[in-house]
Amino acid sequence: MKEILQELVDKFNAKDDPRKEKIKDLRRTIVIRFTDDGTYNFKLEDAKLSDVEEGEIQADILVETTTQIFKDILDKKEDALTAYLTKKIKIKAKLMDKLLLSDLLK
Repeated sequence: MKEILQELVDKFNAKDDPRKEKIKDLRRTIVIRFTDDGTYNFKLEDAKLSDVEEGEIQADILVETTTQIFKDILDKKEDALTAYLTKKIKIKAKLMDKLLLSDLLK
């Protein structure tokens, strides 16, 4: 899963998106915990995401799910909102950070 997460990070960092200007001052730590694989973290700083690291750290945004649900969301086989509402994916964060997360992982 680390490779998949790193691809998402690289894709985000490569985007030339004018919305990045609005998040340039945000600092967030993000942890994604896969109940069947492991835990990974990365940081948002200066409108860029850091490389994915293994392990748990103090997080502003914590996501918990299985690898299959995460892959299904990425492949659009599972709707992220439905997965959230049915508790297939759990997100612990402030509302604004939840919205930010949905943008970061597109």
